[in-house]
Amino acid sequence: MSQLTAGRAAAIAAVAACIVYANAYRNGWALDDSGVIRDNSSAHSIAAAWEGRFSTYWPVVQGVSAGLYRPVTIMSYAIDWSLSGGKPWWFHVNNVLLHALATVLVVLVVAPWLTPGGALAAGLMFAVHPVHVEAVSNVVGRAEILVAIGLLGAVLTFRRSRFAPTARSRASWFAVTLGLVLLALLSKEHGAVAVVVLALDAYVLRGSTRPVVRQLLAVAGVTIAFFAVWEMVAGVWVRPSTAVTVRYLPPEGRLATMFPVYLEVVRLLAWPLDLAHDYNPQVIPRRTELGAVALLGLATSGALLSLAVAAVRRAPAVAFGILVGVASYAPTSNLFFAAGTILGERTLYLAVLAPACALGWIVSSGRSRKLVLVASGVLLAVYSVRTFTRTPFWESGQNVTIEGVLQHPENFRAHVALGRLLVYAGDSARGLAEYLVAGALFDQDPFTAMWSGGLALEMGRAEVALAEAKRVRPLAPNHSAINGLLAGAYRATGQWDSALSVAREGTERAPGSRTAAVVYATLLEAWDAPDWQRTLAEARLSWRKGQLVRASEKLRMAEALIGPAEELQGFCWEIGNLRPAIEALHPQLLHRAREVARAAELGCTFEQPGDTARSS
Repeated sequence: MSQLTAGRAAAIAAVAACIVYANAYRNGWALDDSGVIRDNSSAHSIAAAWEGRFSTYWPVVQGVSAGLYRPVTIMSYAIDWSLSGGKPWWFHVNNVLLHALATVLVVLVVAPWLTPGGALAAGLMFAVHPVHVEAVSNVVGRAEILVAIGLLGAVLTFRRSRFAPTARSRASWFAVTLGLVLLALLSKEHGAVAVVVLALDAYVLRGSTRPVVRQLLAVAGVTIAFFAVWEMVAGVWVRPSTAVTVRYLPPEGRLATMFPVYLEVVRLLAWPLDLAHDYNPQVIPRRTELGAVALLGLATSGALLSLAVAAVRRAPAVAFGILVGVASYAPTSNLFFAAGTILGERTLYLAVLAPACALGWIVSSGRSRKLVLVASGVLLAVYSVRTFTRTPFWESGQNVTIEGVLQHPENFRAHVALGRLLVYAGDSARGLAEYLVAGALFDQDPFTAMWSGGLALEMGRAEVALAEAKRVRPLAPNHSAINGLLAGAYRATGQWDSALSVAREGTERAPGSRTAAVVYATLLEAWDAPDWQRTLAEARLSWRKGQLVRASEKLRMAEALIGPAEELQGFCWEIGNLRPAIEALHPQLLHRAREVARAAELGCTFEQPGDTARSS
């Protein structure tokens, strides 16, 4: 390999990246591809993407969005759509080319620490690693690739800035660095680790005596500015998201679950033959107490970090790979805060630097050269075959759903997805069965009942719906949709008193919820409640929607509709629950309510907020 250079090594690795994904162009849209690209008008033209540059990544549907902000990624989809007319194969080809570019950058980043042969080995490992399949073969995985390109490019230009001979060239290269950091941030929010990655590179690759604190502060400033823009664009939807596996667990329970996951991360990076598109329970089980496996995961993580720190001088490539891998995984590690996912192979895209750099260092060390080359070749060949055979898994959403259940039947979410597919195909009975299987596999997710219970009601299986709603309500007692399902199930079984009680509790537990107000108003309409009661329910809904004029009008109408004593069931509760709106919009109704309550001897005076006495 005496003729090999870093540039040639990068080119060879890039070609390898293209070869192992040669079948990716056959894939279509799968899972999130549909919502983010196929059905998203902002991704269909450059003009639309530019117009929506301050819009959320996921389109707003019925006033709701995931709250993510990735305009560069959307623009890349728009360019592809404009050039291809929306043909999926074109998107997949460009994903592969972007992966090849990321591979080139990996080789160039690690080249200062390794021989050309070692840099080639690192690049080949990064190119063919099976964990990358989800990011490369599923179009929306492009966000991960773009982040990696931005971060790796920023590392290279930051080095040029640090070692540049003149102040002008240093400033120029650092300006490019900031631009690449911004590219990473606007591709996916995980680009926020840029300041850590650059600091780690400065720590590992020494040789310049110039301080980098000011530059790192500037990178931090760009990152903070990004978060400010993100908040302005999607603030109403930006909220902490917790993976279902650790939802409702205290911090110690979250860590008891996550420490074993770190072992799975190490396994995926070292021997990624068993892959999964979803690591929800019971692929990754929920744990509430620290056990031997958790302690082993913690010890392994600590050992790897210690190894990285110890290797900074003797094996800087290994140190860099491990430390940057840890930094890139940190946002979804659930260590310091709960994240929206337990484990996703796509989130390990840059973490593959760890095994890549390790292999590069082994090849560069020169020990047992023939044995190392043969073993490395066999390992890379095995990885290449696994990558090539895994890519068709992402052919379509239907294929992912069916194969996902076959490969990991213990995954409760896979059964939910299969149930949806069956219902869409017209087989509601089997769809309901899959929903019920999902709930049986993992009974700590209350929202499985929204699928099973909702479908059961549609099928006239009210008892099934009632059982499902009762099962999950203790998990989310304040969730309006869960309360709505329970109220609907009680209604379907003829238990009107229970239905009304649950609906009222729903409005009390979620005082700002429109859903709770809709559930109660709909129930009163079906029950043929007195006009005054239905009118108050409409006023409550308008109040929660912010339609103050309409709410005031409904309150005035209700005052005129209050009838004789035999029609006053629930009167005290209705007035007491709506008291803030009544006092703000139509206080005369409160005076009228006191008169009616005294005349009918209902026992409620409404002298204090919440004074409803009894609900008769």
